[in-house]
Amino acid sequence: MSDRVHGPVAQETIRCEGVAVWMALMSLILLLGAASAVDKARKGQWYTAGGIFLPILGADVMLFGGVERHSSLLFWLGVALAVVGFGLELIAHRRTRHPVPQ
Repeated sequence: MSDRVHGPVAQETIRCEGVAVWMALMSLILLLGAASAVDKARKGQWYTAGGIFLPILGADVMLFGGVERHSSLLFWLGVALAVVGFGLELIAHRRTRHPVPQ
């Protein structure tokens, strides 16, 4: 009988702890990405900084806003941020491989 009473509570506690671990991991990734983007921005590599930070930010918005809270607007905003970030990364890659002569 006690398993039936405590079963759903224990499952909810485990689910909450899993969500907390997931959020902590994504926050750590966002923090490390932001630090890397700041380092690139200080060097004047703005396209690379955007290419690093925007996909990570987009993934956070997409997962926590769109998927977790079931908001399609935030999901598509996260997708758009990620796509823009990957586009900036492509521009940064082309600029380093084929520099513009001055």
